[in-house]
Amino acid sequence: MNIFSFLNKKNESANAAITMLPVLENENRTAESVNMTEGETRNDTPEQKPLTVSYATGWPIDVIYGYLHKNYEEKGFNDAMVKSDLTFRDMNKGIIRNKILMIFNEINLNYDVMKRDIETRMETCSAAGLLTTLSDLEKQMAIINTHKAELDRLEEDFRNNANEASVPLQSYECGFLRGIATIAMATPSRCSAMSQSAVVPPISQQRVTA
Repeated sequence: MNIFSFLNKKNESANAAITMLPVLENENRTAESVNMTEGETRNDTPEQKPLTVSYATGWPIDVIYGYLHKNYEEKGFNDAMVKSDLTFRDMNKGIIRNKILMIFNEINLNYDVMKRDIETRMETCSAAGLLTTLSDLEKQMAIINTHKAELDRLEEDFRNNANEASVPLQSYECGFLRGIATIAMATPSRCSAMSQSAVVPPISQQRVTA
């Protein structure tokens, strides 16, 4: 009886693993991003709620997909409007990069916990002769191994700013350059207006001179 009660905890442990996942920021969420809610506020009192993942697979890897699909072009543009300095750009790109690398680490740890839990259950089922449950656990383990391999590939591409994993940093770069171009286009007109006002005296002064 204890064996069956232990096996019935599969869904609970899976939900517990998902609650460890990080949450995307509220800005620029779309239907394609990872939709998660960490907590709601009732009467100004934060209430912790389980996280739910709704993207493609329903597994922790969806969080990575959400971050890698995120477009930082608007942020890059706004940062350039604040300070169009390449050092400032590189600093902000570094923040985005380090944040996403931390997410990779958290997701990998999450899968490791799930993997150890399934390995323990597989050993228990094998000893008890529960072949059907063992087969289901083996399928879950195969999914975890596939996702781990995909995570390794995506992390390597992200570190090298290559393929689809390059979207976050390249979109930020694009937005920052667009901001610099906007400033550069606006500056000559300002200078021209200032030079004209300096050379041509106001009409009131012209009349006084005459």
